[in-house]
Amino acid sequence: MSFYIKKRRTPIIPVVSLIDILTILLLFFIVTTTFKKKKDLNALLKVSLPSATALKPALESTPRVPITVKADSTLFLDGQPVTADTLAPALKAWRELHPTARLELKADEAAPLGTLVKVWDALAAAGLKVNTDVPTKILLK
Repeated sequence: MSFYIKKRRTPIIPVVSLIDILTILLLFFIVTTTFKKKKDLNALLKVSLPSATALKPALESTPRVPITVKADSTLFLDGQPVTADTLAPALKAWRELHPTARLELKADEAAPLGTLVKVWDALAAAGLKVNTDVPTKILLK
């Protein structure tokens, strides 16, 4: 007795349609991707800066290095953590490396006033002059 064996065709995978789908996915990921800057200090340090409604912002094109004061009194000089005691020597060393660069004080609106006074004292000890002529930001020369 002989049984009839049905011949099966080998399965075919439509490669062309898969390539189309992969191309569409690749384009989607390229378009929706956001790229980070190499050194974006604002993304690293979460500081809630106070705002003013009656003052106009100062428009200057020269980049400044921030001294950041967070709400919990932690200090950062150019993104590097420093303490209030080591800020003056760190500022002196930084000034020797960057004699023409300018500093900018970015303080959280909940930062204690005592910490800001310590920062200004460290600036005076480092021989830096505070420029308060610019109303929206305290710029340091």
